[in-house]
This record gives sequence, C-alpha cells and structure tokens, in this order.
Amino acid sequence: MVQAHKSQLSREDHFALTRSDLCETKHCRQMTVAKQWGTSMKLLKKLALAGTIAITMSSTWNVADAAEKISVAHSTWIGYGALYIAKEKGFFEKAGLDVNLQIIEASSDAIAAMQGGQINIVASTMDNFALFTGNGADLEVLTALDESAGGDGIVAKKEIATVADLKGKSVGVQKGSVSQFLLAQALNKAGLKLEDVHVIDMKSGDAGAAFVAGSVDAAVTWQPWLSKAAATDFGKILADTSTMPGLIVDALAAKSDYANQHKTEMKAFVDAYFEGIAFMGKNPAEAHEIIARNLKMSTETLEGTLKDVRFFSKEDNVAFFSGDRSAAFALVSQAGEFYQKIGVLRATPDAAKVVGIAGELAK
Repeated sequence: MVQAHKSQLSREDHFALTRSDLCETKHCRQMTVAKQWGTSMKLLKKLALAGTIAITMSSTWNVADAAEKISVAHSTWIGYGALYIAKEKGFFEKAGLDVNLQIIEASSDAIAAMQGGQINIVASTMDNFALFTGNGADLEVLTALDESAGGDGIVAKKEIATVADLKGKSVGVQKGSVSQFLLAQALNKAGLKLEDVHVIDMKSGDAGAAFVAGSVDAAVTWQPWLSKAAATDFGKILADTSTMPGLIVDALAAKSDYANQHKTEMKAFVDAYFEGIAFMGKNPAEAHEIIARNLKMSTETLEGTLKDVRFFSKEDNVAFFSGDRSAAFALVSQAGEFYQKIGVLRATPDAAKVVGIAGELAK
C-alpha cells in the first residue's frame, strides 16, 4: 500500500482545458530503399552506409508508429499521479503503448469526450461511473487507482458532537455529487437520513469556504478546507474518510466496446501503471517530483499532504475486484441505489458489468 493525499484542486470544478484530437488506429510507415549498383567501391560503400541508415530509421519509425495510441483524461488530483510516473519512466512505452495524458477537470466533460471518440480512458470516482452508467454511458472500469483516506469529510461547529447531532442543522454540500454520497453514508450510520438535515446546495470547495465564513452549521468538503475549518475557533472535523474506507475510490474506465476490443492493450496499460505504483513505493522522492511537476504544484505542497489518500497496488486491485460480489461490485451497487433514490439516475447500473473486466486485468 502506498500512501498519498488529495491536492488543493478538486476533481470536479475547475477551469476548462482544450483537448487534443485522438487517432485510435495504428499507423505503420514503411520506407523502401532502392537497390543501386555501380562499379565504384566508394559508391558501393556510400550506398551501403545510406541503406543501413535508412533501414535503421525505418525500423525505428515502424516501432514508434506501431505503438497503440491511448488517450487518458483526468482532473488535477494527486491520486492520478502514478500515471505520469508510468509515462515518464517509460513503462507505457515498454509495453508498446503511446499514452497521452490530458487534464479535463469536469468528469462529465471527460465522459462526453470519450463518448465522442476523443478520449479512450477516463479517471474518476467509482460512484461517478455508477452515475454515468445509469444515465446511459456504456462504461467498464479497468482498474482502481486510490481511495480517499481522510481527504474528504464533514466539518461542523464544535457544539455538534456527533454526526447524529446534525439533525435539523444546515449542511453545505453539492447535490448529486460524491460529497452528498459521503454525507448520506455518514448519516445512515448515525441513524439519520438526508431529509433529517437542511441541505444547502453548493460546490464542495464553496461549502468549505461557507463554513469557514460561518454561513452554515456544517459542510461536506475536502482538503485543504478540512484543515482550514479545524483551524478556526469554532470548527472541527466531525468525520472523514479515514473512518470510511472504500467509500470514495478513484478508478479508470473506458467504453465497454473499446475495452473489450482492446483487452490486450488494456492489460498492458494496467500492468505498466502498476509498475508506476511500484516505482513510487521504492523511489518516493523522484516519484513525488514527477507528480508535483506534472500537476503544477510544489513538491513541498505535495509532500505536506501525503497522508489522506491510499494508492491501490496490483494486490489491492485483486482483492477489491475479486468475487462475484466484490467490494467494487458493492460500491457501484450502493452508489447506483443512492443516486437513483435522490433522482439523478435514470436506471440502476449493472454493477457486475461495470466492474467485470477489472478483475481480469488485475491478475
């Protein structure tokens, strides 16, 4: 298990970024070298040398062009950082893959790009994939990347001693989001329902800011707002994902037809990613530098928050996706039921189909 933490930037709400076009087909450029004959040994040597260079160049180009082009969209979230390690350390290239990593902050935009053929793989949370699948997107999860282990939570006024004490209180939370999913699970454990609190709809970052400003009794947010709330004279962290393991899990998913038609490449991609995870465990300083540079944050900022996220290794994935009723299956089912209950989901997602291929790829 490799530990890390959530950055100051959210998974969902950020600036728009441009997307580059994707070419899904393999290209192989062939160069032919015409045979030339002459009587001069000098000319023959020149031709031999030229032919050797041309053939070498042709071979190099063929190998490069034969690489499977895969475009991956993700938000600015350090849980996705090992993708950059796998790319920069050459693990994807070694596996015969030409991987292009693109930042698209809103998961809905990334899914739309994938549906339109511009993106092959999207990084988001498992509950988001349940939501998108239930609303018509034909997706399959490829692998789990990380889980929130304290990076998301509920902040509240100090006089609110327990989650049960939230009854009748105002709670800032983004409706139809992973934050509301977290709130619902926490309330359920305390014997309450969403209807028992006064939900004020706002984005997760705004909810944290509203709490610090004293506008709400509690808020569901993430770092750095959890720490900012705890630093006030009146606030504290009431609950966080360190006590709710497996609730917020980030993963990679692709369109079902693409994943199954490119199963060999998907297996190679996942295995190369796991090499990145292993490298991070053995070479943390270099790994942190790669992540920080690509996500445009200082290494100090990154390392100062490496505690609230747990990266999933190959072994973690095997455990997470094992069995017909795996932890992954249960999470997708749970999220699907929740989003359908609150009216943002048209149909219950087929959890077995959503997580089916990931178990194969983890082996």
